[in-house]
Amino acid sequence: MSRRLLFVIGFFLASVASLLPARASAQKGRDTINYSSTCAGSTILFGSPLLDTFFKPDYTEWHFGDPGSGYNDSSSAKNPRHVFTTPGKYYVSLDVWYQGSDTIILRDTITIVTPLNFNFGPDIYVCGKNPDTVLRGPVIPGATYTWNDDSTTHADTVHITRSGIYTVSVNGCGVTDSIGVFASDTPKIDLGKDHVMCDSANLQLTAAAQNGTYTWLLNGVVLPFTGDQLITHYPGGVYVAVVTVPGCAVYRDTVSITYSQPLAPPFDMGPDTLLCPKQVFTLNASIPGATAYDWNTGSTDSLITITSSGDYWVFVTYKNQCQVTDSVNVTYRNDKPLDFHDTAICKGSTLVLKADFGQGTYNWTAIPPQRNDQNQTGQSTYFVYEPGKYAVLAQVGQCIYTDTVTVRFDDSLDVTMLKDTTLCYGEDFLLQVKGNADTYAWQDSTHSDVYHPIQPGIYTVVAANGCGTDTLTATINFTQCGCDLLLPNAFTPDGDGHNDTFRPLHACEMSNFQLNIYDRYGDLVFRSVNPGEGWDGTFRGVRVQAGAYVWMARYFNPVTKQPVFRKGTVIVIR
Repeated sequence: MSRRLLFVIGFFLASVASLLPARASAQKGRDTINYSSTCAGSTILFGSPLLDTFFKPDYTEWHFGDPGSGYNDSSSAKNPRHVFTTPGKYYVSLDVWYQGSDTIILRDTITIVTPLNFNFGPDIYVCGKNPDTVLRGPVIPGATYTWNDDSTTHADTVHITRSGIYTVSVNGCGVTDSIGVFASDTPKIDLGKDHVMCDSANLQLTAAAQNGTYTWLLNGVVLPFTGDQLITHYPGGVYVAVVTVPGCAVYRDTVSITYSQPLAPPFDMGPDTLLCPKQVFTLNASIPGATAYDWNTGSTDSLITITSSGDYWVFVTYKNQCQVTDSVNVTYRNDKPLDFHDTAICKGSTLVLKADFGQGTYNWTAIPPQRNDQNQTGQSTYFVYEPGKYAVLAQVGQCIYTDTVTVRFDDSLDVTMLKDTTLCYGEDFLLQVKGNADTYAWQDSTHSDVYHPIQPGIYTVVAANGCGTDTLTATINFTQCGCDLLLPNAFTPDGDGHNDTFRPLHACEMSNFQLNIYDRYGDLVFRSVNPGEGWDGTFRGVRVQAGAYVWMARYFNPVTKQPVFRKGTVIVIR
């Protein structure tokens, strides 16, 4: 006679919530049903840790309690997907056939809800580096809220300390709105000193602020410019920048820029400059007739020495009457040395060496020289057709880089992989191909040098490079390494030949075993020291009443070498 062990998860418990959150289930542990959402219209992913951690089932069958979905109401997939036809309560079950006869049944209640129409209101702006505010979602008594900052709570509020776009799911179903929370740094608006400019000079005013909006005025008249910069022109006047920063305040600054008649000579310190690491550079602001210099570094000399990246500008006073100005951006390159590595390629293949530092000159040298030497100044790439040693000298601006590389040619493919192994159920293991292959093709068309086997079988990979191909195989077996004890939480001793006995399911031989079962008054109704013996739901030959009974089990785990004590409740169903 076959044995069927009936597990009923939360189905008979009055405490089952009417709305369960996403990625939740009626109980914690392995004997649960998990699901990814409770949202109407969503494709919901189902699963159970029981299928991954305790044993490998022979067959699984899911039932979603959704007859309106037709043939989609059941599935034999390990992790099926289902779209429920309408909102409402559904009873989901998982039947698991194990070792040809034993059956485990998991049941759970899932309530599918309609997405909530909810308006968070306008985005929130706060002043400072980080926000410090509270968001409130829709008020649903008894609901579970999951915010996209990964916090899950039964409260409809969440404390926000980082800028971002926030959403919330209520009972596993996302609401139809989102809200942005943004922090703005407190700006410092400074248009600089008042200046008298020469007729030939223009001046750029800057009033940048994070998340700011801009209004410019000249002599009290609003100008048609809304950016954070403004170029002044003759005849000039009083310029005002008004900057509004959401969450902070309205900021303004005023500067007087007027123009004088003298026409100064052209003033240009040259283009923006790219420098090599540790290179020293000099900016020269000298012009005929100059009488004073005012650099943003604080210097009053005509020359300044540059040792770091940044923007540099100067106001030059011409004949003590007016000023001209110019700026230069100086950038230091990151110290990026050439770093070729000696390598091997297959005969008949071509290796491309690349030393691309941008626009510059590149001088390649083959050692010893080759017939098709590509010593072409200005080419950043070099094609290697023969073994040997290669050198390059790259000059970008004033920066010079050199390196050498040795290239050897091979005519073989050399790859290896672990042949056969036995793993524990649930063990995380990677098959890795080692060697000089360039491409990989596994039996399921994945293309990596590693593979994650999750079930027994023969795994095959075809490894290849320019020298050839090789096929490698590995046989992976799984075994039960642990020694856990699994007991059902309900059975039906009604004599129909199914689920008539309450007995433990175990994966290895146990010693010092003892199982005691007590009624609600604390009286012992069953005792056994044989893990293969089960309770038939009787006490002294008389059928016990339907209801809950407490069991206590003790045994010695031969894997951990430790004594184990467990207890739980089993429901007798008549």
